[in-house]
Amino acid sequence: MNARAFEVGDAIRFGWATAKAHLNLVVVLTLVTLLAGGLPSAIAEGVVRGSPGLAALFRIAGTIISLIVSIGATRVSLRLHDGGTATVGDLFAVDGPLLWRYFLASLLYWVVVAVGLVLLVIPGIIFSVRYLFYGYAVVDRNAHPVEALAQSAAATKGVWGALSLFGLVIIMLNILGALALGVGLLVTLPVSALATAWVYRRLTGTTPAAEVPATV
Repeated sequence: MNARAFEVGDAIRFGWATAKAHLNLVVVLTLVTLLAGGLPSAIAEGVVRGSPGLAALFRIAGTIISLIVSIGATRVSLRLHDGGTATVGDLFAVDGPLLWRYFLASLLYWVVVAVGLVLLVIPGIIFSVRYLFYGYAVVDRNAHPVEALAQSAAATKGVWGALSLFGLVIIMLNILGALALGVGLLVTLPVSALATAWVYRRLTGTTPAAEVPATV
């Protein structure tokens, strides 16, 4: 039996219990994350559509902000998992080297998945699960892009089935959140993030990022 195997129910229960313990905080953080990531693109589509150059600038800004808050949200979920706390400012406390590494790792991840999807679809699904934790490796372990994918592959080895089931449960959970007039996402998204942080810690047994030297 795989010593790193996990129960999906345990992950979801942890996510729910931790979100409930920090309910006001996670709702505010999730709302800020959604607004920060979506507002520039909404402005580009609805306000400055008649100016292609300006609209493009807003879309680029939206992409950059989305990357920043994705890094921040990953860091916050790990902090809450580890018994710490967070503030709204933590969503945006990202330095240039980390942002660059995260961007390159994300680009590499999606290229690998896209190539896999072209190769009869199934390889793309497998790659999407195998390299699922690349972002956590960058944020939590200061990993470079290729290292991040390699660390994720090592962490997910032998637990593909459990991770696939976990992903389906997370998707269904957030569909239910969206059906509740979208408001439910303010709870289901942080539950999902915290459950994912639990799975990451379970599979890697890693220490907090503060104990890992940063590299450019």
